[in-house]
Amino acid sequence: MLCLIMAGCNPEKKAIKDVAYKYSVAMANYKVDDAESYATSETRNTTLIVARRMMKKVGDAYIAADTPATIKILTVDQTSDTTAYAVYHKETPSGKNFSDTLQLRKRNGTWQAHALIPQVKADNDNGVKQVPIPQSETKQAE
Repeated sequence: MLCLIMAGCNPEKKAIKDVAYKYSVAMANYKVDDAESYATSETRNTTLIVARRMMKKVGDAYIAADTPATIKILTVDQTSDTTAYAVYHKETPSGKNFSDTLQLRKRNGTWQAHALIPQVKADNDNGVKQVPIPQSETKQAE
């Protein structure tokens, strides 16, 4: 009864926040395999494939300087029965701190990170250019 009275005791919001946190922590710490279990199939077949490619290019020294990263979920907004957004803040030892928004989708009763990236985007900070993912790689990831 007390739970129903308190605004912060929404079990759906707690589930969204939990997935957003686990996915964001995994990605912030370059643990793409860990992030995969919290991601939609679309995210696994796009964003996580590109993340794995980028990790091969940046090298261990870059990753070591950028970890361990910490994540704080700032807000959670459920916009429908199947869509939500979480704003998080990332802090790293290298000072690459930022806040961003993560979209989440509810699939088969489970909240999942739906973090899609554009298929082509230039990243001026580290010179990595993301290119379209070949269909053959997408099918292998399924």
